[in-house]
Amino acid sequence: MLWGGLDIQANGTIRLQDEELASLRPVRRFMQILEDEVPKTPSEIEHYLRYYSLTDSPLPLTEFDRLLFTSLYCAYQVRSVQGLDKNLWISFFSQLVDEIFRDLCKGLCPANTTLLLASWPWKEKPSHLASLKHFYHSNLARAKRDT
Repeated sequence: MLWGGLDIQANGTIRLQDEELASLRPVRRFMQILEDEVPKTPSEIEHYLRYYSLTDSPLPLTEFDRLLFTSLYCAYQVRSVQGLDKNLWISFFSQLVDEIFRDLCKGLCPANTTLLLASWPWKEKPSHLASLKHFYHSNLARAKRDT
């Protein structure tokens, strides 16, 4: 869907450029989630970040989806916003990625482990994070295989 030309404007307008793809039911549901359920203002995102940081158990799937889609929205804002506002969206994106790692590790990682390791190669990550590689494969290998 993202390769179908997802267009997220700074004003919150979201559309998929590939009209045929956009007409499919799962894509319409994805677009509905992006439009209606993903926080888009800095204050809304800060509110959800506070909520995520206070949860000790794994997020329900719908909340995890919101977390993923919010990080996607922030990544698009980083690409489209200029000036000092860009730093704000970079900060939000970074915090959301940290929360994704934190949620994935709940119940697997030792207590008080720093999860700010997203940029480390898998082989250098602590063993409790490296073990996640078997469950969450990179798309890079798939992309190389497809070319």
